[in-house]
Amino acid sequence: MCISDIMKSFSHIRIMKIIDGLKSNFKALPFMARNGMLIWFLPATVLTIVMSYASFVLIDWVVDYASFHYLKFFDLSENLLEDESDGFFEIIKNLLITAGEYSLKAILWVVLFIIKLKLMKYIVIAFLGPIMAALSEIAENKLTGVKKQFTFKRWVFEIMRGFRTAILYLFIELSTALLLLLFFAILGFFIPVIIPVIAIFEIILTFFIGAFFYGAAALDYVWEREGVGALGSLRKAISNSSLAIGVGVPFAIWMMIPIINFTIAPIFAPAIASVSAVLSLKTQINKK
Repeated sequence: MCISDIMKSFSHIRIMKIIDGLKSNFKALPFMARNGMLIWFLPATVLTIVMSYASFVLIDWVVDYASFHYLKFFDLSENLLEDESDGFFEIIKNLLITAGEYSLKAILWVVLFIIKLKLMKYIVIAFLGPIMAALSEIAENKLTGVKKQFTFKRWVFEIMRGFRTAILYLFIELSTALLLLLFFAILGFFIPVIIPVIAIFEIILTFFIGAFFYGAAALDYVWEREGVGALGSLRKAISNSSLAIGVGVPFAIWMMIPIINFTIAPIFAPAIASVSAVLSLKTQINKK
C-alpha cells in the first residue's frame, strides 16, 4: 500500500467519525423521548431563563455604574436637565454631557452584549453543567444497562469539573484564535491579494475549532466517569478530534443563530450534545 492510499484511508476514517458524531445528534432526541428524558428540558429552561436574566442584569449594572462615574466626573447628577435656573451656555453644556452619557451607555451596552454572545457558548457549558452531567450519566445507564448509584458528591464533582473544563477550553480556544488571527494578519500584510480567501478560510476554521471544543466538553462527562483526568480528557479529545467535531457541529450551529443562541439554544443544544456524546462513544464500544 502506497502513502497516498494510507492518506486516503486515514482521511476516510476521519470523515466517517465526523459523520458518526453528526448522526448521533439526530439520534439523541428520539433516544431521549424513548427513555423518558425529555423532562430534563424543563430544568434546562429554568436555568436558561435565570442565566439570560442574570446576564442582562449584570450588563445593566455595569452600564449604570459607568454612567454614574461619567456624571460624577463632571460633578453632575442624573437630573442635570431639570434645573431651570441654569443659563443658556450651562444648558448647552448639560445637553452635550447628557448626549455623551447616553452615547456611552448605548456603546457600552452593545459592546458588553457582543462580548456576552462571544462567551455565550462557554457560559452555557458552565451554567448548564448540572443538566449536561445528569443527562450524560442517565443516557449511559439507559444505553449500557449498567446502573451506577447516584451520589450527590459525584454529581457536584462532575458539575465543578464541567465548569473548570469550560474555563480551560475558553482559554485554549481564545489563545488559538488570537494566534490564527496574528498569523493570517501577517500573511495578508505580505500577500494582500489573498485576504478575501484568508477571511473565508479563517471563518470556516474558527467554526470547526469552536465545534471541536463543544464536542470535547460533552465527551468529557463520559471520560470523567471512566476515570480520565481533565488533561487526559483533552488528549483523548485531540486524538478523537473528528468525533468531537461531529458531536459539536450542531451545537456550534445552534450558537451561531442570533437570538436563538441565548434563548432556545441553551435549552436544547447542551442536552442533545451530552446524549450525542454518550451515543457516539458507547455505540462504538458496543460495535467492537
